[in-house]
Amino acid sequence: MRRLTPRASLAAACMASGLIAGACASLSPNTDAPISELTGSRWVAEAINGAPVAPASAPEIAFAAEDRLSGTSGCNAIFGFYEAEAGLIAVRGLGHTERACAEPIMTQEQAFLAVLHNAARYERGADVLVIRDRAGQALTFRALR
Repeated sequence: MRRLTPRASLAAACMASGLIAGACASLSPNTDAPISELTGSRWVAEAINGAPVAPASAPEIAFAAEDRLSGTSGCNAIFGFYEAEAGLIAVRGLGHTERACAEPIMTQEQAFLAVLHNAARYERGADVLVIRDRAGQALTFRALR
């Protein structure tokens, strides 16, 4: 087996430390990633496809850091992930608990989840948020303070 010269050993050590530093840098969070204008906001639904929601069981949604969403669908807790930028939104990994509620609330919940699951666009005003799916079905929210 051939021995490395001191110069070759130094070069190999420098290359190895550079590779390790590069690998560690790729594991740290990307602090340059844009933060969605939805991050940190909480909303209560006022209408689903233009129909008013039942006030006592109005769905709520909160958009948190790390692209997480949570809330209620009027009956069950919801959770998942979202990506939002420049009026476009995508919801991934949407899940919910499976509690049974009265029929009108379950119907409202199904309509809410269908639009949210297929969310494609959003429009945000100071106190209003509208999320639309690919077919144009809409969820209209007002800000919670």
